[in-house]
Amino acid sequence: MKRYKKILIIGLIIMNCFSMSSCFSYRDINKVLFITGVIVDVDNIGNPIIYGEAFKGIRGVAPQGMDERILFKGTGKTMFEAIRNMNSTSSYKLNYTQNKAIIFTQKAAELGLDNFIDLLDRDQELLIRPYIAVYKGDPEKLIKLNIAQDKYIGLFLVQLIENIGASSRAVKLDLNQFYNQRNMGDKTNVVTIIDITKDTIEPTLEVNGGAVIKDDKMVSILSSDEGQGFNFLMNTILGGTLEITNPCDINKFVTLEIKKSKTNTEISYYDNIVHLKKKIVVKVDFGEAQKSIILTNENISKIQETSEKNIVKACNNVFQKYKGMGIDIFDISQEFYTKYPKIKIENVINKTDIEVEAEVQIMNIGDVKNFN
Repeated sequence: MKRYKKILIIGLIIMNCFSMSSCFSYRDINKVLFITGVIVDVDNIGNPIIYGEAFKGIRGVAPQGMDERILFKGTGKTMFEAIRNMNSTSSYKLNYTQNKAIIFTQKAAELGLDNFIDLLDRDQELLIRPYIAVYKGDPEKLIKLNIAQDKYIGLFLVQLIENIGASSRAVKLDLNQFYNQRNMGDKTNVVTIIDITKDTIEPTLEVNGGAVIKDDKMVSILSSDEGQGFNFLMNTILGGTLEITNPCDINKFVTLEIKKSKTNTEISYYDNIVHLKKKIVVKVDFGEAQKSIILTNENISKIQETSEKNIVKACNNVFQKYKGMGIDIFDISQEFYTKYPKIKIENVINKTDIEVEAEVQIMNIGDVKNFN
């Protein structure tokens, strides 16, 4: 009996294999253009303008094949209409399942992302995995940008944001995180800002701070200098550097490389005040010293103390700025209502006092103890 069951199961598996079909056949792929990046802009009356870059495979040029980057533009009263109008200019079907980035212009972000994001969530091809970013410049200049490292802006942006661990001052957010945050707490997001570099040998893209989105509208810009304090408070530091004054020469600097960072949060409520405590522990390696340095125990202690003071100052500065604006970019409301669901406060950040403690641990100073 067991033998017959095994034969039956094997037969069903074989039949299933023959009946299954993949999403695209070889012939289908040659009739599809895969969108890798989408830029959303608006005209002077608020109608959306959509730019898209597409990947097209070319057969017969070489054994391994080649590809071509094709650009599209569509306009309409709604984002759906603009995308459909963009599709109408292509001889092949535009497929959005491989899209890597949704980029809004500053003009579109200030008008309100709620004018566009319903389609991004509703359409089955427009997945929620892509990164979301805001671009401050001319969208046509961006879509026509030739990047030596990767000709596809969407693919390059993914690589750029994934490499964000190299900078403690950069901000990143994907579309899925954006959807979650826009309906939680103070309904505020900080979205990656990108820009075209101005001081590099070849023009390329760079992450240049964050766009503060409240109630789906861009209301402020978090500068790259403020990004480090924000990331420390939000426990999103993946790497980067700390630059402090050289204890042996006040006109020179010492660089520490961040290897690991952990921020613990405590929140309490008494005397009609929300008390927010952030304990930040940062493990670093000694990177370099300008001019000269003698790494005595005293100088190492000075480096640690100065680094800790700089972290605390950066955190307090960015917190006080947005507290003064009444904008909770730090998810304090969510933390507060999770712990105190029955207490209702109109604007939590306005009643919040912050205490930041920082501890910097130098793990490795290298083989060269002194530099003269």
